[in-house]
Amino acid sequence: MARARQNRRQLRRRGPQIGQRTRFVIFCEGEVTEPVYLKELARRPRVREVATLDVHGMGREPRQLVEEAQRVKNLERRQKAGPAQYWCVFDVEAPNQHQRLHEAVQMAHGSDIGAAVSNPCFELWLLLHYTDRHSWIDNDTCRQLRHQSDGSQGKGLDAPAYMSLLSEAIRRTNQLEVLHERAERVFPNNNPSSTMNRLIQAIDPTLTADEDS
Repeated sequence: MARARQNRRQLRRRGPQIGQRTRFVIFCEGEVTEPVYLKELARRPRVREVATLDVHGMGREPRQLVEEAQRVKNLERRQKAGPAQYWCVFDVEAPNQHQRLHEAVQMAHGSDIGAAVSNPCFELWLLLHYTDRHSWIDNDTCRQLRHQSDGSQGKGLDAPAYMSLLSEAIRRTNQLEVLHERAERVFPNNNPSSTMNRLIQAIDPTLTADEDS
């Protein structure tokens, strides 16, 4: 259990204080779906009050993503660009995990960069907006179920439809976290899971699993 809590801390970032407008610089493994989703999130009136989102779809594996976040963070500090939170959004992948996955998470943690990691993939986070998922799942099955749930094809995403289901996704993600803790399954063996909820709640700390979004 202690090890599980440690892994949770490595993937967690503290959200902004209510009343502050915080800049988030977010680097996504995916070039299309994740940026479309996050840019729609940025349009929510409540999010515009508390945060600005600078979203980059990179198409890079996790370690490269964290290295780019480190580079930009250091550059902006030298340029005195002002305070910001830096996050990376990436996948574990299944059945074959990304190489150097642990390195990426450790690097992010050591650099105070948030890691929103979906296991096996971002489509799991999307799927949790619509339905529960408690058993192991691979990438292909996850994408198929996501398309069945939202009627999409390929990388297409009706992002506004997801915004009304955010609290459900957070609730289901929290339930999965408890499930894995009780079974003493730790990252990256906690399939299915996602820490996208932590990024979402860092951006909008008023959003909870109990409220009607």
